[in-house]
Amino acid sequence: MKVSARDIDHLSITATAPDALAARWHQLGFNMTPEGIEPRCLCFHPSRDDIPNYIELLEGEPRIALAMNVAELQHEESIHVWETEDGYEVEAKVIVGEGESDPLPWFPVKHETPDAFMEPEWIVHPNGALGLVAVHAVADDPAGLARTLKGLWKAESEEIFDGCVVVRTGAVELLIWSAAAWQLEYKAIEAMAPQELPAVVGIAIAIERPRPLQALLAANNVSFSSGDGGRILVAPEQAGGLTIEFMPQT
Repeated sequence: MKVSARDIDHLSITATAPDALAARWHQLGFNMTPEGIEPRCLCFHPSRDDIPNYIELLEGEPRIALAMNVAELQHEESIHVWETEDGYEVEAKVIVGEGESDPLPWFPVKHETPDAFMEPEWIVHPNGALGLVAVHAVADDPAGLARTLKGLWKAESEEIFDGCVVVRTGAVELLIWSAAAWQLEYKAIEAMAPQELPAVVGIAIAIERPRPLQALLAANNVSFSSGDGGRILVAPEQAGGLTIEFMPQT
């Protein structure tokens, strides 16, 4: 299936215990939509008003997929309803297309009510998180995977350096690494590539400033490492299986 992708709309994470993962991310300083209603969503301020920026947690067999925003999509509509702390009901209408598992799990989406994922109490986070800016994946052949996805999404791609290729459709980038390049870049947290490739292995989150986040993580007994440019790295074992890279914007 080929689409004209406008951006990586969101990251869809299916886990056997999504509420436990949400609780872990709460320790990292993230707010989420109310528990008890699927999906749990970790929302950010979007770069465009009609394209949300978030991560959703679902219950089921472990899987991570990229949701690609498209302008036109004819398929079944999903409706999610959450209630804010002041009792206001928020209804999200999302058209979800057929998913693809090869070469990397992904599916197209179109939002009827994108503002449902932009409620102030959900997009303001104690850790200062501003938005999902990148998704990290590891593949045996990064350049080959990038070429395939470029054709499927009508995207742009560029080799950043040996062993890392970026695929762009909008504001959120997909960085595809070789196992060796990934482990070398994130050696501070001893990042290891999974056995089965390709696979999504991490995310990059923009934050306001590093020091408040460092204090929050330390107070919650979350181990972290510091990288170049004030980056803060949290290892997968501290973040429910994904490497999280916090990138200061100031």
